[in-house]
Amino acid sequence: MSGNRNTKKRRAQQGAGGKLLLLLLALIGVAWGLSKALENRAPEPTPLPTPVATPIPVATAWPTVSPVPTPPKPAVDVTSWELRLIRYENPLGEDFVPESLTTVENGQQMDSRVAPAASNLINAARLAGYSVYFCSGYRDYDTQYTIYWNHINQYMAQGMTEEEAHAKTRLAVNYPGASEHQSGLCADILESASQEMEPWIGGSGLMLWLEQHCAEYGFVVRYPKDKTDITGVEYEPWHLRYVGVDAATYMMEKGLCLEEFLALYEVG
Repeated sequence: MSGNRNTKKRRAQQGAGGKLLLLLLALIGVAWGLSKALENRAPEPTPLPTPVATPIPVATAWPTVSPVPTPPKPAVDVTSWELRLIRYENPLGEDFVPESLTTVENGQQMDSRVAPAASNLINAARLAGYSVYFCSGYRDYDTQYTIYWNHINQYMAQGMTEEEAHAKTRLAVNYPGASEHQSGLCADILESASQEMEPWIGGSGLMLWLEQHCAEYGFVVRYPKDKTDITGVEYEPWHLRYVGVDAATYMMEKGLCLEEFLALYEVG
């Protein structure tokens, strides 16, 4: 009997040990499976950085736009001799004579400071193919006096009053002492001695060429078209006045007469 009990006891112990072994093997299998699963699973995604809100700038004003610069006026001295305004209200006076006179051609003289420029202008016109006649340059007070009063007497002979004759004459002939010719700074230039001094000759031939090129030599058409209400003198395309290259270029490009140009420099 005791032998059977020992046999059963050993079998029971062996059975319990087998169960423990099986349980241990099962646990080892589960652990191995978990290990493989962990090895094969997808890596954890790297967390994205938390976005930081960027403040939107608030405009306090519209951006400033720089205006297109206006071409500056020439840097000239408007009190200089070549820009002197000569007219009835600003006369030279009876005794005025240029410091020095130079004969340009055809017996006509000009202020010695501008005579070379006049000669160059005339020569350039001839090279361009035009016939040029230097009609009149410097005139003294007495000569201007005679020309002026001859016109007065002619108009009065036609029935005008003396007041009407003066008004008519001043449109074409400046009052004695107030003529630019007495300054020696101007020249009357025609195509020939027989060409009439009338406004209708402007805009063609030599007159057109002079209008387009006189500024290159320091001259302007002193009494331009449509400026009679300012200058007090009718359109004279043949009458050129020296003012210097810088001033002449600006005046001719902008369509200004001398009165308008000088007004640009007035203060106040």
